[in-house]
Amino acid sequence: MTGAERALAVLAEKDDTSKKLVFHFNPTTISFTRAVQYNRSPNQANDPPVQFTGAGPTSMTLQVFLDKVGKGGSTGIQPEIDQLVSWTTVADVSQPGSGPPKLIFTWGVLSINKETTLVGYLENLKVTCEMFDRNGLPLRATIDLTLKSAAVEPKGTNPTSGSESSRRRHVLRREESLHSVAHSTFGDAGAWRAIAELNGIDDPTRLRPGRELLLPDVSELAAGVR
Repeated sequence: MTGAERALAVLAEKDDTSKKLVFHFNPTTISFTRAVQYNRSPNQANDPPVQFTGAGPTSMTLQVFLDKVGKGGSTGIQPEIDQLVSWTTVADVSQPGSGPPKLIFTWGVLSINKETTLVGYLENLKVTCEMFDRNGLPLRATIDLTLKSAAVEPKGTNPTSGSESSRRRHVLRREESLHSVAHSTFGDAGAWRAIAELNGIDDPTRLRPGRELLLPDVSELAAGVR
């Protein structure tokens, strides 16, 4: 890339990068949020001891401006809108663990969690169409979207080697369920089945706060917990 060129932000499917959205204009602001999770053990002291239980996924919020006013063409920005909406859709809800596709966000040298890519799911999408042609074709729109990071399998590892040693423990809080723990840990609520299997849980609706859970390694989700 020469000095006169600029890096364009891109959002693409992880497993099929031909399905992508190249931003017409780069974002002017990007915000990140990440929750740190603690477990406070009640006692008679004013400041009960705090135990770190993990960090939640990273959420990235940004605004995208699409504009094809005066640029000709018969499709306007409809293909870009259709692509974004498709990333919020589950292809086959009957399949176990099914969900929207994983996405990759990149923008030049921008680093998120020391990585130049953010792999995650489209959590929120708002499309505001601001200009149309006389036939109702959208030509300009502002897109507000939020991506939530998903767990990524470490590179160079065998799907089952070392998985047991990299398992983590999590203490169930009052407002949590297996589904919410699976979503916050792995970015996939369907992973609750793997957690239940690993912990010998037959009825997840009867879990009580304070229950300690053993969380499978991300590699075990694909290989199947044993």
